[in-house]
Amino acid sequence: MSGSTTKPFWKRPVLTWAAVWIVLAVVIVAGTRFYTPGTEPEATGAKGNQDIITDVAAYAAEEFSASVVPSIEEKAQNFPDLMAKIEADPDAAGKEYGSKAGDSPWSFPVTVEGTIGEASFGEVALTVSGMSQPAVGIQTGPAIKGTAVRDSIGTITFGMFENQTEFARAATELNNQVKATVFSEFDLATMQGSTVKITGAFTYDDPSHILITPVKVEVQ
Repeated sequence: MSGSTTKPFWKRPVLTWAAVWIVLAVVIVAGTRFYTPGTEPEATGAKGNQDIITDVAAYAAEEFSASVVPSIEEKAQNFPDLMAKIEADPDAAGKEYGSKAGDSPWSFPVTVEGTIGEASFGEVALTVSGMSQPAVGIQTGPAIKGTAVRDSIGTITFGMFENQTEFARAATELNNQVKATVFSEFDLATMQGSTVKITGAFTYDDPSHILITPVKVEVQ
């Protein structure tokens, strides 16, 4: 018995192969891109040979005035009429008039006329004739919340970008274009009492408070 040896437990074949499979599993998981429900390439229209946008800021600067704003203007629905349809059936209204990224709430392009009220916390209140509910706010910056500009027209999809971070940056950079164009010309926070027509987009995530991101402001 003195000539026999016993392998340490960590060198036994079963445990060695188990360790190898664990390492392989970790490597596979680390190299896998995970998609949130509804944002898989098949759902967004991404193709295997589609060019991925690598310069998101340049893309937003080029496309905002050239295609995003015209698309929002073309698809925008009259706000009171749209709200009646949303309140009756949000999903039906979303499918017909809006768009969304994955399992996010519906976003809608909209046009609305009203009188600017008091400013607070990055928005101004908007009084819409004939409507008392929901409360309506127009974003004024400097920070712009949400992804409504990106999501409302349905043509900017997850599959166009390298990953979730870049897709999120697309929303941020489009919001930056709002600041560079709309907010550079109109300081809505100082326009209390003005009657305006706003074209923009909102995400229906709070039925009691609609927050619109403007892409075009017309003083009536």
